[in-house]
Amino acid sequence: MLRVTDSRFNKYGYLLDGDFSEVVEYLLDKAKMPTDGNLYIRDDEEFKKLDSIIALKDKVFNGKEIEAGYCNGYNSYLNCLEYHNCPEVNVAANDLVLILASQDDIKDGVIDSADCLHFLVKKGEAVVMNPYTFHFSPCKLSKDGFRCAVILTDGTNRDLESPSSDKRLWKENKWLYAHKDTIQAKNGAYIGIVGENTLIKWD
Repeated sequence: MLRVTDSRFNKYGYLLDGDFSEVVEYLLDKAKMPTDGNLYIRDDEEFKKLDSIIALKDKVFNGKEIEAGYCNGYNSYLNCLEYHNCPEVNVAANDLVLILASQDDIKDGVIDSADCLHFLVKKGEAVVMNPYTFHFSPCKLSKDGFRCAVILTDGTNRDLESPSSDKRLWKENKWLYAHKDTIQAKNGAYIGIVGENTLIKWD
């Protein structure tokens, strides 16, 4: 497993300077945690008022309106890969793993899970993923699960007003590639991952 400080992460994004302790505190003390599975909150109005979140609007998103939420849960599998046409900021409230791929990894319309790289993000670290970088839910590294801030341009991941002719376009500004063994695939998502549905082992 690689660290986000490794030079190989530069292909996918970069580590963001700054103190994100108030984000970590909010995620640990106020953000909802499911009893199992994952919970994704696209936009949390109280969370978005934190000074360190407000600062990202200019620092990362060039002044564009943002949404600030979180993904908390107990996932351990790759399951899917998605990308957006904007940056995404993740702040880890506990140690977690991101499974990433790039557009270069697409071969004949699919991505082999063996080509993905796994990056450890430590508690308190904030990473910016470049537009079009493939990612999905973080993976846990303990029985307590993971808690991760998710900041994007406003409107990303909202439901589409009508189905797209591009089966990969799953939600607004969200192109999704699913492994065949996932609920997303069963619900009609584009099956774009071959190989094993990678499991991140933590015990």
